[in-house]
Amino acid sequence: MKPLGVLDMAAPAQEVVEPLTVRGELPAALAGAFVQALPHGVSGIRLAAGTARWYRGERPPALARENWSDDATMARPVCDGVFWHTAVSYPGLGCAEHLTLTSDGEVVRVEPFVLHGTPMMRAVALTDRFFVVFDSPPYYSHAAALVGLRSPYVARTGQPTRIGLLPRDGVGQPCWFEVGGGEVLQAVNAHDGLGRVVVDAVWAPGVLRRSTIDLTTGEVRTTSLSGMDVATVDDRVAGRRHRHVFGLAGRTVVRHDVVLDRGWTHELRRPAGQPVFAPRGRREGDGWLVVLAGDELVVLDAEDVAGPPVAVVVLPFEPPVSRRATWLPERPWT
Repeated sequence: MKPLGVLDMAAPAQEVVEPLTVRGELPAALAGAFVQALPHGVSGIRLAAGTARWYRGERPPALARENWSDDATMARPVCDGVFWHTAVSYPGLGCAEHLTLTSDGEVVRVEPFVLHGTPMMRAVALTDRFFVVFDSPPYYSHAAALVGLRSPYVARTGQPTRIGLLPRDGVGQPCWFEVGGGEVLQAVNAHDGLGRVVVDAVWAPGVLRRSTIDLTTGEVRTTSLSGMDVATVDDRVAGRRHRHVFGLAGRTVVRHDVVLDRGWTHELRRPAGQPVFAPRGRREGDGWLVVLAGDELVVLDAEDVAGPPVAVVVLPFEPPVSRRATWLPERPWT
């Protein structure tokens, strides 16, 4: 499962019984829910047996925003298959925390680590050996907080962006590696092996970049792969070496092959949120991409992104779109 942010992935579903209109034919094997995080909770559309219905859930109390200090920031969590992992920073403390949580939001482990400057924690990632964090703008400004700016987090010039690697066993402080300047918006995936750690992330203003860290020499090589505002991988390869990245650039859905360094695109009619990947076969990338665009939920063949949609769910109104979305595979719905 792909993380949504502060969200209970096991939240009960509430559905409207009347099915939504579908143009084309929804594959029978496409069974689950497209879900996105919104300020009031989570909502989306359930697809099953060739039909589509509304889906709605709730945020868990343990991760509700009001249970944290006003200026603390929490990164979008990642799952290791059992537990969720995130990082929280607190202004003025000179440290952050690696939190491990259950699926219902219960904190089971807290590991502080030194982090000065209080960056806005947006992204984290996992590899077999490391919990990956980012020291990236914007940073908390006490002056901005005092004058009552809408957000007390501001850009800061002259400070390099860093990637930090914390051991997964929880022992020790992070090793930091400078990766140039700029703002990290989203961690897409990371993996380690052969003395290297590879981190793919979306950077402002909308570029998918790969940072390759040599653990022996400390050298970091960063390359730009594709233009993307938000991106994901096939969840089955999360934390391991991946070949395909699926994302959105403006109104364009993108599939990028990092081995061939080649991309395929599909232009949407309306502004869209994050595409999510729903698996079909066992091969990485064999599945569908589901994306909310205006008043339509568009289903694309992930292996033929440039082709016509497989199906389009027509919505009776245009719901808000989010850059935090996921695909929940079919399970017992209550």
